[in-house]
Amino acid sequence: MEELFKIAEPRISAVDTVVEKIKSLLIEKRLNPGDMIPSETILSEQLGVSRGSIREAMKILSAYGIIDVRRGAGTFISDSSNKKIFDPLLFKILVSNANYKELIEIREMMEKGVVNLIINNSSDEDIELLKLCMKEFDEAENLVPRDRIKADEIDLKYHRLMGRLTHNHIVENIYNFVVDLFAPTINADLGYIEHREMHQAIVDRDLSRAMIAVETHTKAWIKHHQA
Repeated sequence: MEELFKIAEPRISAVDTVVEKIKSLLIEKRLNPGDMIPSETILSEQLGVSRGSIREAMKILSAYGIIDVRRGAGTFISDSSNKKIFDPLLFKILVSNANYKELIEIREMMEKGVVNLIINNSSDEDIELLKLCMKEFDEAENLVPRDRIKADEIDLKYHRLMGRLTHNHIVENIYNFVVDLFAPTINADLGYIEHREMHQAIVDRDLSRAMIAVETHTKAWIKHHQA
């Protein structure tokens, strides 16, 4: 394992040397989720940088969710379900003043892809989970007096369940990132009818109707957001 971290030539920044080496090893599949990373001393020797640079690089990788530091056990490559991996991208988008049209496009594109995967990949048991969540949503919508917070929470829960039922970990992580991005604008009251139509199309495994429902659902969100 230690031999993996040898480099042919030094880079300008010692910290970047470490970060780039970890990245390249992950891309080459020579490091994988769950693998233990050598100690600071070994990395320092193999990469030709100081232990201080190793520590700084590890802090960056930890903040990005790429590594998992387990006290008393060592440092490991995080597994693919680590939500922190997408946090830097989320912050970058939040401070970039992203174009409104671009955000709408990514939401609709992701939702259509997720719905398509659910219809094609989900089992009957998966569909039952969606039905149970939709039942919770129905009950929350029919409460007297209305509990807006509860309804919004179940709306988000439903969308996160959609991501899980794609049975594609990469898509699930990216979709959860998109859900996080739009979570503050969720309004279950205004999107409930459209959400229900999308749900029923998924249950019926009717892809063409589901795609139309996603578009209608998105338009309802746009109308609310513009208002």
